[in-house]
Formats: sequence, C-alpha cells, structure tokens
Amino acid sequence: MVKTILILGSSGMVGNYLISLLKDYHVFRTYYSKKKYEDDTYVDVYSYESLENAFKLSMPDIVINLTGIYNNLEFCEQNKELVMNVNCNALRSISKLANQFNSFLITISTDQVFDGSKGNYKESDKICPINYYGKTKAEGEKIVQSISKKYCIIRTSMLWGKNKTRNTFSEFILDEVKNKKELKLITDQFTCPTYLENFCEMFTEIIKREILGIIHLSGPEKLSRYDFGIKILKSTNNKKIIASNRNEFNFGKHMPEDTSLNTDKVRKLLRCNPEEVNISIEKYLKNN
Repeated sequence: MVKTILILGSSGMVGNYLISLLKDYHVFRTYYSKKKYEDDTYVDVYSYESLENAFKLSMPDIVINLTGIYNNLEFCEQNKELVMNVNCNALRSISKLANQFNSFLITISTDQVFDGSKGNYKESDKICPINYYGKTKAEGEKIVQSISKKYCIIRTSMLWGKNKTRNTFSEFILDEVKNKKELKLITDQFTCPTYLENFCEMFTEIIKREILGIIHLSGPEKLSRYDFGIKILKSTNNKKIIASNRNEFNFGKHMPEDTSLNTDKVRKLLRCNPEEVNISIEKYLKNN
C-alpha cells in the first residue's frame, strides 16, 4: 500500500525539491502564505484546529515539518514571539497529532543549537545556543523528544543551491560579484555548507527507512563563508572577494564561532553520503 506523507511547509526551499524525489508516496502538500498548486491545503501552524484538519484530510503515515522562521539572526532577535511560536510552540501540537494518528514525525533543526565553542559537534553533544534563533530550535527539539513517540530530528547547516523559492548563499555570491567590484565574506565563523540536492537525497533515504532519533545531515567540510566563496568563485575565475571579520556586520554578534557538524553517524547509517563541496559546486554550476 502506498504511504501518505503530510508535508507542512511544502512550498518552501526544501519542500520544492524533496517532493520531486518522493514518487513512491502520496504527498499531501500544504501552504501558509502562497498557494503553489490548486490542491494544496492551507495550514496555519499557530492553530491546532488548522493542523488537525490537515491530519484528518491526509491521514498521514509520515509527517514532515518544514515550517520555520529564519530570515536572518537579527530578524529573529527583533521578532521573538513570532519566531518562538513557529519554530518551537507549533511543534507541541504537531507532535501530539502525530501520536494521535500514529505518524512518524520528521522535523528540521539547525547547527545553531550549539554555542560554537568547539565545532565538529556530534548528535550526542549538549545543545547550548547563544542566539535567539538557536534557542527556539533547541526548545523545539526538546518538545519533540518529550512528546513524540516516533520521530527524527534532522540538524543541518547552511543549505545552498538553486531553488525556485529564494536565493541561497551560493546565488547571493554570484549575483553580488556580477553587480559589484568587491564582496566581503566572513573568515572567522565556520559551518558545514550543505548542497540542497544532496541534502534532499539523504533526507529521502531517512524517510524511506524511517530512521529514528537525531541525525546531522550536512556537508562534510568545515568552511567559513569566505572559504566557501573562494571555492565558488575559483570555479568561475572571479577574484572579487575580500576577507572580513564577523564583527564588521550587525548580525556578527549573534553568530557562534564554529557550529560545524560531525557526520560520522550519517555516513554509517545511509547509503547516500554527504557530498564533497567541490563536487557539489561543479554540479551546481553545470546545472545552473
């Protein structure tokens, strides 16, 4: 029997590409602000009744929560109630409904749940966010763990790549150097840039095998934004990049220094592994 997947936030960056890989499932799509397809169902994650309606209509075997607010760290600091409601409080209702309908719940978290003091974080490391965005995601994780009977929490890091929803960091770099002589990128803050297509391929395997627990799904290499920019622009023979410090930017004070994620667990669990950044960049530039 074909399983049904309810995707909350299916019109976003991850949802758009992920759906194309879920041909073996009946996918129940939802939206909040912009309806993409005629049969998409409106869901307000603030509202238990709205969420319950989506569950009753879809009767899901699997629920994927892709809703969330990031925008930028400064926005999150200035809109705390909104960000906490979406990134954290909504997960209480989603977890309860997933239990009620005996659904496997998958939700997306972030490397920002760590304080950045050491890097190479494993799934078992203590979470200790230093910015409000990270705090909301950390509290959301705790809610899922305390309520949900069957769950997977996926932490990821700086998703990039071509998509129909919004520009990612890779597109920002290429667009900026087309219009400016120079581009400042940070050298003293580290993440694991994660190619959207590779992320969704690994995500799909987690769905199919219904892997439980917490898993770090990111690129395999620790890079600064400057390092990443050099790799992209080297491929395009462009040299308009300038090294800068995160304290030169307003959002810099909210950025943990090193939130790189350890991917040993995902390498052991999945057949599809994190892809080297150079390989991903080659694919990205060739396809786009």
